[in-house]
Formats: sequence, C-alpha cells, structure tokens
Amino acid sequence: MSWITRGSGGSGNPPRSNGENATPKRATFRQSLEIPISFEAGGKAAQVYGTLIDISETGCRLRSLILLDRDCVIRFELRRGSGAALRLRGHVAGRRSPTEGAGYEYGVTFDGISPVERKQLLAEIMEMQRRDAAGRSHARDEKPPSQNDQRRKNLRQSVSFPISFRRPGSIWQNGSCADVSAGGIRLVCGDAIEEGSEIELRFTLPNEVLDVFPKGGERTEITPFGPRRVRVPDNRRSFDQIFARAQVVAKLAQVEGRNSYGVEFANLDGYSREEIVRFNHALQLRRLRTGGK
Repeated sequence: MSWITRGSGGSGNPPRSNGENATPKRATFRQSLEIPISFEAGGKAAQVYGTLIDISETGCRLRSLILLDRDCVIRFELRRGSGAALRLRGHVAGRRSPTEGAGYEYGVTFDGISPVERKQLLAEIMEMQRRDAAGRSHARDEKPPSQNDQRRKNLRQSVSFPISFRRPGSIWQNGSCADVSAGGIRLVCGDAIEEGSEIELRFTLPNEVLDVFPKGGERTEITPFGPRRVRVPDNRRSFDQIFARAQVVAKLAQVEGRNSYGVEFANLDGYSREEIVRFNHALQLRRLRTGGK
C-alpha cells in the first residue's frame, strides 16, 4: 500500500528507493471480513460509507469511494455477536487503488486502544475465526469425506488418553483413544460394537503436550524496519471438552486384548477440528524434540 505524502492533495507519491516510504510488513494476524460499514472521517461533515476488508489488533483495511488524506482520523463501531459494539479510532496510514472496482483502499492504524479494548478486540477476532472455521466445517459436511479420504488428508497421531462413549440413549462407557485426527479416532474398549453403529464421544485432549509452544503475550522482534512489538498467540491455552457424534467404520486389530475400532466423526464443528490439529501439531513437535518419545 503506497504512502500518501503530506501536501500532495491526496495524489500519493511512489515509495522512495531507500525504503523510507515502504509499507511495513504486517506483524499481526488479519481477519478477512468484507462487511459494509459507515465511519466518521476527519474533515467530512457526514458519515462515509465503505467496506471493512480486514482487521487485526493494530489496524484494519477499508475500501471507499471517498478520497481521504494521510493521517485522516477514522472512527467507527465494530458490531459484535455479543456485547456492546467496539468503538475504534485510528488514522489513515496508507492508500492504494484496488485491483478491481472503483474507489480506494486505506490502511488504518488504530490509536489509543486501552488494554481492555485490545483484549475485547482480540476476543472478537478469535470469535470471527471460530465462526469461519465452523462455516468451513459445514461446507465440508455437505459432502462427507470417505474413510480413505480422511486417512490421506488428516494427520493422525498415535496417543493414549481416556475417552467416554455411548450408543445414543444409553449410559456412558469408558474407553481409551489410541490415535486421533481431525477426521476420527481409534477407539479401544472392552465392548463389542458392530460396524456402522452410531455412537457419541466425549473427551478432553491432554494438555501436557502444550508446553512446546511459546508463551502467549508480546515480544520484541528485530525487523528491517527496526524493533517491533509482536503479539504471540496463546497456543498454550487448555483444551475444552469435545463432544461429537461419530460412526464406527471398521473393526481393527486388538490392543492389549481389548477391541479397537476405527471411528469417523459425523458432525465435528470446525473449532474442535482445529483444536485437534493444534494438539497433533504440539505432539509432533514434542516427538521431534525428544527423538520420538
């Protein structure tokens, strides 16, 4: 995104060869949105209408037909699924012509966000990610992948942790999980279960593998543009309990004298899928660092 030079009348000058006006690389995750908004712009008597293209904890990107100058103050409300709208304030840091359509795209840097507001904004961005993941899961569920597809597309890790299962309407039984992927598990139990049976699962992924991830928070990184504070996502957050419906798709070899079954998830939501991916990633990192243990 090119910088707008003061006094240019909004025309914008090309970046200088020494990189002084080059756009800094993004240091935080940006959530894509494409939602219509109205916002206040310094010097404009009326509300300006545009599109919120993406947002992060440090800024956002807007598209509008209205020409705005650099450092123009922007104010708008971000509607949330729950709770009061977030009132955000920033300034125009860059502008470019979009690749398609008329108008301009603006890079906006947020100003004066309190720690509480930043926490609320991060929580809302995470909720947006969760809703997107659930939407992707729904799209996948419209055409469920076959068992062979699951084996090819999902990383499956050998583990052992307790799990509860039951046939619909019956009492919960205890078993163990011998491996897990975003597509299903290997269930080990003493019960005899017929292939094709529908069951319900309840389990919590082990938290002890999460210490391979760096602690969440902020840290300073040295970039071509100088030191920059970067937020590290909290991948050490504890796993929540997962509840899912599933189907027994295969009877497998016994494990220590107990029956084992290939079980395929039937309605696992996108957030739970990504939590399993996070667990498998942590487990894989731990094994790489400990020589496979």
